[in-house]
Amino acid sequence: MTTNPYRDEPRNVGTGRPIEVLPGIYELRESLAPGLNVPACWLSLYLLVDPTHETPPVLIDSGWPRSVPTVILPALASLGYSADALMAVINTHNHGDHTFGNVALRDATGCEVWIGEADADGLKGGEFDGEIVPPHTADRKLLPGEELDLAGQVWEVVSLAGHSAGSIGLYNRDRKILICGDALQAQATAVQGIAILHDRDAYREAVARVSALQPAHLLPAHPYNPFTTCHIAGAPDIAYYLGACLEHVNTYEMEVAEALHALEGEATTETLAERLCQDRGYDHACPLAPRILELDRLFLERAGVIRSGVPAGTWHMP
Repeated sequence: MTTNPYRDEPRNVGTGRPIEVLPGIYELRESLAPGLNVPACWLSLYLLVDPTHETPPVLIDSGWPRSVPTVILPALASLGYSADALMAVINTHNHGDHTFGNVALRDATGCEVWIGEADADGLKGGEFDGEIVPPHTADRKLLPGEELDLAGQVWEVVSLAGHSAGSIGLYNRDRKILICGDALQAQATAVQGIAILHDRDAYREAVARVSALQPAHLLPAHPYNPFTTCHIAGAPDIAYYLGACLEHVNTYEMEVAEALHALEGEATTETLAERLCQDRGYDHACPLAPRILELDRLFLERAGVIRSGVPAGTWHMP
């Protein structure tokens, strides 16, 4: 068996050992290293299985190319499944840590690749850890409201746009379980420090949509602060989690403005990221925070938080 080079035994990350979070639902943890080697943050794939083995298993998100031999196939084998038993992998959205394993997984198992229709054109591949992931196409494009028979249970496709244009969740109404990918980011991860949002209004709508569903279990793809695991259970914790999502998106501009003011109105991207993350309780800037700030530059200019026309890498108060 191939060993994951970033195997973390204490956290069960990269081990290929499935964690049963709920009956018939297993969490497979993968590292975000080498680029984002932060032990407190990992990627959680979810394997749906039929305890009777009468219907085939389905995987939610595929991770990296290395995830196939070191995490996914060993997990299937440990649960008594051959590689060719896997029916499909469903991508919650098109970002690389969720899709870069698609091609290798389809080659290894013969499974289909499914993704929300609005994100399907984003399967453009890329490079990860020296390995080229080719562009590829989905075998099925999913629409909100579709009902899918997955591992013997019915799951509904739910639009959770905001993190990406086509982010989706899968909701089991009978069991009130929502698998939500990166669509609900609470107070962001220790890798980010700042939520990654494509569309803030759509994100607020996604949070409201989930609140209306009243799920009993949320299964996000990363441990989002202030939580330290990827299983949020019970009405009080879920309400707190969704409240953290809204608090973060609703106070972000003010936080940036206050951090910039504390830096006497002028800063580099790195200095502003450092101050912003420190204000949010971190010792230093989270690895992705400077990049996220630059992605948010136009939004922050339009919101009047920063001066427009300033070159990338430099920030000024209006």
